[in-house]
Amino acid sequence: MFSKSSRRLLFYGLIAGLVFGCADLVLTWLNPIEDDTPLVLLRFYGPMFLFWGVVAFNTTRSSGQLRSGVAAGMIVAFGTFAFFIVLNFVRVNLFLDELTNRADWQSMMMRFRAAGAGDLRLFVNFDYLRGTPLKIATATGFGTALGVVGGTLGWLTRRWANPRTA
Repeated sequence: MFSKSSRRLLFYGLIAGLVFGCADLVLTWLNPIEDDTPLVLLRFYGPMFLFWGVVAFNTTRSSGQLRSGVAAGMIVAFGTFAFFIVLNFVRVNLFLDELTNRADWQSMMMRFRAAGAGDLRLFVNFDYLRGTPLKIATATGFGTALGVVGGTLGWLTRRWANPRTA
């Protein structure tokens, strides 16, 4: 059903999801009330996005085809977020009490109070579950875009390095 290279890329994505998910757990443990400011988000997600672009770059350099790099970015991003989301649920459940004190969680807390829900953990888990498909789709879209960028750079550098193979 999937090619060997697609399975390999999905595996890379799952490993990246494990690494970034564990990093998210450790960072939350070290500083649970650090808000998700744009700088904090860039510091965390920047290396993830760079990884997706590098995978696309290398895939295109190896194959000589831009579409393989685009597909690589998409597949590795999907795999990353499929696993990252699971560890994010673990993070939210382990640090729920601490997270509720963060400024970026105040909207969640207002929605919880407005809903009249009795169990915060259940409310938060349902809210996160409801947002999961969009988060995975968005990450896959970013991976596709980074696949275009990384793949294009890989294709161009392959052409420049050896014009006869292009």
